[in-house]
Formats: sequence, C-alpha cells, structure tokens
Amino acid sequence: MELPFRIGALYSRRDQIHRVYGGQQQGGISTPTNHPLVIIFTGEAGEAHGYADYWDDDGYFHYYGEGQNGDMEFKGGNRAILDHVKNGKRLIAFQAMGKRKPYRYRGEFISVDYDVIPGVPDTKGAPRNAIVFKLQAVDESERLGELTEEAVTDDPMTSTFASRLTDIRTKQTLFRRRLLMVEQGCRLTKITDLRFLRASHIKPWALCTSASERTDGSNGLLLAPHADLLFDHGWISFGDNGELMVADGLPEQVVESLGIQLKIGHIYGTFAHAQRQYLYYHRTHVFRAT
Repeated sequence: MELPFRIGALYSRRDQIHRVYGGQQQGGISTPTNHPLVIIFTGEAGEAHGYADYWDDDGYFHYYGEGQNGDMEFKGGNRAILDHVKNGKRLIAFQAMGKRKPYRYRGEFISVDYDVIPGVPDTKGAPRNAIVFKLQAVDESERLGELTEEAVTDDPMTSTFASRLTDIRTKQTLFRRRLLMVEQGCRLTKITDLRFLRASHIKPWALCTSASERTDGSNGLLLAPHADLLFDHGWISFGDNGELMVADGLPEQVVESLGIQLKIGHIYGTFAHAQRQYLYYHRTHVFRAT
C-alpha cells in the first residue's frame, strides 16, 4: 500500500488522516480497522502525562506507550505497536505541532524492542511502570541541510574518508531528528513544512568541541534557506529573549530582495535555557557585531 504522506509535510489529523484511514481520533495511538496501519502521534502533550519521547545516541526513537494513570499494559494501542510486524501492519508517525494545528509526518518505523521503565509519574504524579518502545526509522528522507566543507577534512582518496563520512552523516541525522523535538519551524518566515527548511547549527559544527554539542537539538534552529544563510554567516542573530539582531553591514537592497521582514528588536519566540547558551556563543563568535 502506497501512502500519500511525504516526510516533513503537514496534514490535518481529522481530514487527511482519520477521514481517509479511520482509527481513533484522540490519543497517541490509532489503530484503523480497515487498513494495515498503526498510527502514532508524538508531541508535547505527552509531557502532561509524565513522559517525553526522544532519540538516543544510536539513532533509535523511544516512544512512550499509552496509559495516563497506573502501570502501562500491553493492550490496545501498546499491543498494536508490539505486534505490528507480526500482524503485517505498517507503523507510521506524526508529530503534533500545537493545538488546532496540522501534524507533521515523520515517516515509517519498525518496533525493534521495548523497555519497562519504573518510577515514571502518571498524570496524577504517582509513580508507575511505563512501556517505552524502541523504534527504528525506515526512511529518513527529509534533507534539512547538507554536508558542508568544514564537516569533512579528509582527502577523498584516503581509507578513512568513507568511515568519516558515514560517522558525520549519522551525527547530522541524529542532530536533525533531535532538533525537530525542539523547534517547529522557521521563526522568521513561519514556514513549518520541513521540505522547505534547513537544520542550522547555532554553534557551528566545526567549532563544536564534542559529539554531544554536534548532536544536541538545542544547538539548532529550523530556518528557510535564505534565513539560514544570513544566520550561518553572522548577518543576523537572536538575543536570549528572542529579539532579532541585525548586523550593521547587511545591505538594505539584499534584505529587500530576499523578502524577509527583519525587524530589529522584534521578539521571534522564546528560547529554552539550553538554547540560550548556544545563542550566546553565536552572538559572541559568529554575529557581525560591527
């Protein structure tokens, strides 16, 4: 069965998902009766029930099962995820973008393992056992930024080049996946469709001092290509409270031609504490202050 969804694109949960395929319209796991699918939804709402999905260092997506109070059990949606391969059903995921907003398609996954984590608080704050599924992405085809010249310094003819390139691509994929758990879209253009965005490091890749900095989702922004160019080359930056900073030397004609509204001092959303640390570095070492 060929699915109409494209990774990174946005879809209405009611009209384009459930009206076509059926399944429960509420909750994080939907099991359509007449289609070989298990549909999962990830997003901020889960934190209200004591859990938050995440990507680990090996590139697996850890998804918390359903059940708001008491121990989670292998029934309903949880059983559907556990047995989806055995039952011949494809597991696909969507990311919530906010109340009454469309959902971002994140692709197809395979459930390869699970853990039962004790002490996870339920909705009422009581500790319970939580089922956390370990999912492997089948296709991660969104292209949010490409390898840059600073990423690979080895000679292409050397024996280390292939392994170095593989390691870099793995880290960049992990960075993009984690960034999508932090940022929803371009703050300047309001674009949220991933097919038209780039994943930009706040502290540049080449200047990161560890793998954890390079793969930290908080060390990044989702930007439209022209906004990414301005940010990457230090023509713009952001203050801790989200206020836009524009370098004095940025030609007005360029700004007009790019078609971006660059309002100095305008607040383009707030930043979390972890992001602010990287933004301080960007303002100090990348931004063209004078």
